[in-house]
Amino acid sequence: MKNVMNKIPLLMALACMIIVSSCNKEDDEPMLRSQVFEYSFNDGQLVGPATSYVGEHPRNLSARMEVMEMPNGMAKIMVTLNNTMAGQMYMIHAHDMADPDTTPNGTPYNETPNANVLSEMVTPQGTTAMVEHLTMLTYDQLLQEYDGFLVVHDPTQPLSTTDLTTYLILGVVAR
Repeated sequence: MKNVMNKIPLLMALACMIIVSSCNKEDDEPMLRSQVFEYSFNDGQLVGPATSYVGEHPRNLSARMEVMEMPNGMAKIMVTLNNTMAGQMYMIHAHDMADPDTTPNGTPYNETPNANVLSEMVTPQGTTAMVEHLTMLTYDQLLQEYDGFLVVHDPTQPLSTTDLTTYLILGVVAR
């Protein structure tokens, strides 16, 4: 009996070590959120047929946007373009929505991209390109309050922020 009693402190210490070592620091951290949005080629589905893409870029281009919550509550956007043209530089950015009656060229958005939300360039090495951008908005602001358009420009045409027919992708940001 004395032999068993001597081992109880050792068994208790061993049990405590197992319990403590099985605790993961990540268990104490809040689960960060993310959401994915898919965008198809600009066939005028968003603003109307007159805004459909006109150009030579293959029409199988698509975009995937993942919005991720950072530990500080801010949002990070990761955009992946699929079926890109290798070696071409793609401009990807957000435009704030606006009343067409208030913009210089009657566009449904402010014509200057909003770099606080998204403004990046990427040159794919093959048929896929990926870019990340830290926004100046919180995750909740981006998903629930921000009204803007995601634009991917045709790299084979002159850059225009007013000619929607040069936009390969035109979609609503995080919707």
